[in-house]
Amino acid sequence: MRTFITRYKRGHNSHEFRVYVIQSSTLKRFVVMEIILGSIVYNVALYLFHNALLAGVGSWAGTESLKRLPLIFRRIAGT
Repeated sequence: MRTFITRYKRGHNSHEFRVYVIQSSTLKRFVVMEIILGSIVYNVALYLFHNALLAGVGSWAGTESLKRLPLIFRRIAGT
């Protein structure tokens, strides 16, 4: 554990200032996909299964599959 802490301190500069730039389109896509679409899929799954655990899993699976959908279409089209 001591070696991990010394390695972390050596690689980390306390006077370093980092700026992370997030595009607004990325933020909007995250809000729409995760929050809005996730809650809609959760409510539909809860209505269908009448089980909160299955609805949570369905919500996660639904949003993850919709995020990967454009990749599947690109693979089918061959680009």
